[in-house]
Amino acid sequence: MADPSEDGTTRWIADFRIESTLILPPNVPELRIVLPDCELSIQNASEDDLSKESLAAQLVIGASDIKEAEALADERIREIMDTLSFGTSCPFRFSRPRFLMDWTPGLEIRDMYAYGGQDGYTERWPELAEDNLTTLATLERCTGIARLRTPLRWFAAGVRATFPEDQFQYFWFVHELIAEMTKESTRVTDKCPRCRSDLFCPTCNTIPEHRPFQKQAIEASFSRLNISNEMQRDLFAIRNAIMHGRTRAEIEEEIRTRTPDFEISQAVDFIWRSAFYAIFNALKIKQSESEQMIFGSPDSVVSQTITMKAHMKMGMHGDPNDPKIENVVLPTITAIRVNERGEEINPSTGEVAHKRR
Repeated sequence: MADPSEDGTTRWIADFRIESTLILPPNVPELRIVLPDCELSIQNASEDDLSKESLAAQLVIGASDIKEAEALADERIREIMDTLSFGTSCPFRFSRPRFLMDWTPGLEIRDMYAYGGQDGYTERWPELAEDNLTTLATLERCTGIARLRTPLRWFAAGVRATFPEDQFQYFWFVHELIAEMTKESTRVTDKCPRCRSDLFCPTCNTIPEHRPFQKQAIEASFSRLNISNEMQRDLFAIRNAIMHGRTRAEIEEEIRTRTPDFEISQAVDFIWRSAFYAIFNALKIKQSESEQMIFGSPDSVVSQTITMKAHMKMGMHGDPNDPKIENVVLPTITAIRVNERGEEINPSTGEVAHKRR
């Protein structure tokens, strides 16, 4: 990698933690490689890192300022992990950033982003109640639940999945399965993709009919749930894009041509709710029973990661003309969850933490 100062950029170092099944052998303290646009260093993670994190990685890159460096480092570490996964057929997954620092030799005080958060935090709500178990018992007594075990399994997978793209796909499976179960035997016609009129065959002088294809069955299922044609169009577009390997940014860019403020999380929450109603309707629960049932309704099922970032000026140990990663000392930055009254919440219980006297 050429000296960044030669082209007017600043030299930056970004420190990350990585999840992988591969680690360095005990007698290898570090691996280094020079790539066309950056330098990569990898070590085994330390005992102070999260249990799921097996590796530490640093990128040295050139950028004009700290914001550009942050965006470039985030993009390149993910791309490099993808390439490593391909080259090893083993998983490499970006876990979190630790810091980003001006790595120009000779500086006494360096521009820096230090990242922090609630490492390993899983949000919990103390709301599991007897009503939930009563509803469970009612659902398990439904005569139709046996044939809905597979849709229920994919619904559960969607709720607990980490990535929005996975969540969308799992909830889509629910709709596919329900559509196939409820597909009508009535023959249908193919539609013009522009005006949605029936397609006519001039050779046969007729409008061909056939049993519904899967896409048509899903469209019919969506219509029974009162999902608009515009929303159906977007849902199919997102599903097709995910299946063809398009990135989240590409998907959002396409949908934003029609809905400017669109984010994929919105589509995930929409298809989650519609998948719930698809299963609920297929259960054919009696109204007298459904009125006694209590269902949870969180604002969103999309997984959220809390990351704090502090922009600061920091000194470091050692020779400023030869900066080394082991000479960087980070401040401790911790996010403390509070409720609307500003009271600290215990992360293990979801309840207000009791103050010590």
